[in-house]
Amino acid sequence: MNTRVIKEIPQKLIEGIDLCGYRKVGPEDQALFDPYYDRMNHPWSGSTEFLNFIAWSDSLPVYFKEADGMIIGISYESNEGMLVGIPFIGHYTNESVKQAFTILKNDLEKIGEPLVIMDVVKWMLPYYEALDDFRFDIEDRRDYMEYIYTAEDFEAGMNKQDDRYRYRYFMRKFDYEVEEIRSAHRDEIVGFMEHIWCGDKTCSECQFGCMVDVTDRVVSAFDKLNVDGLLVRVDGSIAGFCIVTKRMGQAIYQFKHAINRIKGINEYMLRECYERYLKGVDIINYTEDCGIESLRRYKMNLATAYSLSSRLTLTEK
Repeated sequence: MNTRVIKEIPQKLIEGIDLCGYRKVGPEDQALFDPYYDRMNHPWSGSTEFLNFIAWSDSLPVYFKEADGMIIGISYESNEGMLVGIPFIGHYTNESVKQAFTILKNDLEKIGEPLVIMDVVKWMLPYYEALDDFRFDIEDRRDYMEYIYTAEDFEAGMNKQDDRYRYRYFMRKFDYEVEEIRSAHRDEIVGFMEHIWCGDKTCSECQFGCMVDVTDRVVSAFDKLNVDGLLVRVDGSIAGFCIVTKRMGQAIYQFKHAINRIKGINEYMLRECYERYLKGVDIINYTEDCGIESLRRYKMNLATAYSLSSRLTLTEK
């Protein structure tokens, strides 16, 4: 049984965050963030995709401010009970990172928190290492490595014999219909998650927050977010949904849930989202497996080849 406890952010920290000029990220900030993402040098971690900030805003609330051409963000890591920096969002140069880093460091000192930056991807590391007097322990958080596929390998995976058979079986055997997700689907999708997720799991298994609440936040704000998704019904009832994002040549499969006993529905949603929304990307990020063995096997076999992308934690010595 999971014994990890999600801690509420202390009022003292909220007051310090406010005094330093940060505000909590909300769905209405998508348009503000988009130009900063577009100026990023390379693709970023799925954990720093805007949708993730909204989805997990209860257990991992993110606060931000704009400064010197970068978005500077801090998040309360509620499992650990600590305030951490997140990777800067914007165009990385040695000078822009130095300026943003100085602001972040000073702000955390004012708030009274140690300097920790989480979810740094490897292409960002040289910019931090170029800082004057770089003194950090670097932890490779291998339990949270993200699965990365080239578009070519991903398409080849969808066309493996078993996957292709299941995809065609679903279309041939089931009376299904597909809709693009909108905020109006909120009640239907939340009810579906309560049924398929909560029916098989206890609340103690949701280590980073309630998946039903996460789904509620995402779908309620869907029309304000730069995301796409499909809802699939079988015999008139919802049987699954899939939500994806795409930016700068990278696609991220953010959420996919289905009644797994319906043969081929996962293969159908995977391919249908790819064909509708993700064609033309260079890479697909299927995010981490969270140490779940069944999920690890699934992601290892999803495509003909994959690589693992580290998420680094920098802690000032």
